[in-house]
Amino acid sequence: MTSRAQRLALAVAIIGLAAGGAGAVPLPAQTGPGLTVELRCAEAARCAGGRFAVAVFREGGGFPDPDRAAASRTVRPEGVVTRLVFADLPPGRYAVAAFHDADENGRLTLWPIGLPREPYGFSNDARGRFGPPGFDSAAFTLGPGGARQTLTLR
Repeated sequence: MTSRAQRLALAVAIIGLAAGGAGAVPLPAQTGPGLTVELRCAEAARCAGGRFAVAVFREGGGFPDPDRAAASRTVRPEGVVTRLVFADLPPGRYAVAAFHDADENGRLTLWPIGLPREPYGFSNDARGRFGPPGFDSAAFTLGPGGARQTLTLR
């Protein structure tokens, strides 16, 4: 795959996050306090206004295909750090993908060359070379006591 095609694949993977994960993977009932996600922007001014789109993926759940997210949500920025809790997740291995929909058009806006124009990020601050990182790079364990992930959107 060419680097342009890989960048477009990243964009497509993130674009659907704002849709709310219509084809979400069903999960068993919650058995823990859940996952707290903190969103920070590398450049605070770039994350004023708009909405954050966040999707959580369970291991084996098709990361980063937004239609296969275990849970997803959109929220308004709350200042320097925006926190949200996904309380309905059972313990397991997960990864998170997010982007800032600054213009609130419901999709990740791209530059003419196919690169994302809006900030995006993944759990563990994982980065891919020419597209999204693999699940293992972004994965973390959500135990019975819950977990916290901080994503820096760039």
